[in-house]
Amino acid sequence: MKKLALSKKQLIKFTLIGIFSVIIDLIFYYTFLNILPETSFFFITKEEISKAMSFLCGMTFSYFLNKFWTWKKKDRSKRRVAKFALIYGISLLINVTVNAHLIFLLHNYKNLIDLPNKYLIAFIGATGVSALLNFAGQKFWLFKAAKTKKNSFKV
Repeated sequence: MKKLALSKKQLIKFTLIGIFSVIIDLIFYYTFLNILPETSFFFITKEEISKAMSFLCGMTFSYFLNKFWTWKKKDRSKRRVAKFALIYGISLLINVTVNAHLIFLLHNYKNLIDLPNKYLIAFIGATGVSALLNFAGQKFWLFKAAKTKKNSFKV
């Protein structure tokens, strides 16, 4: 029962930090969309670059708050930073890919062309997918609780 209460608290904290991280991501996404030139860079679109850079801004905020507040880790583990980078690297690729595909769908399918706020819809979809991956990666791999040894005496 105690484990369930702890997991619930962790999920609530992760969600609150996630909300602020998403706000940071969204602000930087629209900022980068408006300041980057329209030309693509090596076949990478302005939208993909904007999403990648804004995701990294939100990711940095998320790492430090989750490390200290949600998972209560105070150490300076280089291994943990490497694991975090791996989780968020995969999440970044998934986030940018989902965002790009949703933008493509929203701009090219007849039933979706008239929808307003296409970039916001794509942003929310991509964020939802990557948030699930991030929570699972942090909870069960990056910040998992150390196993405790139970003393068992056989009679």
